[in-house]
Amino acid sequence: MTTQPDADTTEPSTARQRDLVALLVALVVAVVLARIVSSLTLRGAIQPPALQVLAGNLSVWVPLVLGAVWVIARTGKGTLGRFRIELGDLVFALGIVILARVVDVVLAIALTGTTGLTPAPSLGAPDVGLLVVSAVGIVIVSPVIEETFFRGLFQRTLAAELTPRTQWLAVVLTAFLFALSHLFLGAATTTIAGFQVFVTTFVLGLLTGALVAMTNRIGAAVVAHVLFNAVAVVATWPR
Repeated sequence: MTTQPDADTTEPSTARQRDLVALLVALVVAVVLARIVSSLTLRGAIQPPALQVLAGNLSVWVPLVLGAVWVIARTGKGTLGRFRIELGDLVFALGIVILARVVDVVLAIALTGTTGLTPAPSLGAPDVGLLVVSAVGIVIVSPVIEETFFRGLFQRTLAAELTPRTQWLAVVLTAFLFALSHLFLGAATTTIAGFQVFVTTFVLGLLTGALVAMTNRIGAAVVAHVLFNAVAVVATWPR
């Protein structure tokens, strides 16, 4: 398994280490800003609900994008790997979605007694604007940014710092960071929900990371992430 095609990139590099630090700083800034926006929202400083969701999303997206742009500008677009998607990649992407969703449902039933994939209750007519803003962010924007940041940049840069025999650690460590970030970014409100979120996102990160490592393409990882999130959005859409 390799996440970097060039043989000489396995040699330690101060520049790559600096890129890893920059990406970690961007992630920390995203967490801090997300917490600040969440606090302002709870105090009623941000209105209406659609704006609350947008502000929360931007507090995460902007730092991650800036960190990614900084690294790409220094290293070139080749750092990301290829976005091309082949038919075999799509088959693996679908398998990833099914496996990750099975893990999520099994955990949900074991911990709460329900799958958690049921329409959200609503009093009166749902806020269409809020639903659209949330859906676009969850299904499209977040998967693209997160896969680019974690698998496209962080994992491949970290792998280049490891030896060929230990590059698999880049997949595991990136998946762990990916799962941990979802906890800090407020993806769960209880300990049980947090455990479920961590395990599910860790599995998703492992599978998409392994696919990127094997193919040196992140397009299918993005597709898998999009479909994974889309299942939740469709299943919980108010009816």
